[in-house]
Amino acid sequence: MIFLLLVSFFLLILTENYLAGKRFAKETETIRLQEYYMLCSAKQAEAMLREGNLPPSGILNYRLGDVVFQKQAVSGSLEEVTFNLKLDSGEKALGIGQYDKESGAMLRWREKN
Repeated sequence: MIFLLLVSFFLLILTENYLAGKRFAKETETIRLQEYYMLCSAKQAEAMLREGNLPPSGILNYRLGDVVFQKQAVSGSLEEVTFNLKLDSGEKALGIGQYDKESGAMLRWREKN
């Protein structure tokens, strides 16, 4: 009887450990997907800003989510682009990039989850 109780307890611990690992793997996958979409959006916006054809606002569509962006001038040589990511699974993230027209590159990047 005690042996069955110990085996049941051991199986319960193994099952809980397996489920926790699966949850952790799913959360890690979601975080990496958010980072990848934000990086792609920032690089695409930077290239469009360099060419001078980034609209004031728009949507970048990806396979598992969308990024809505808005551009605004901060100063004569600095523009700020706000990226709002929404994954199909419901997760959201906000990223803000500052683009320097003189150097032709993003100078600063901030993210809020």
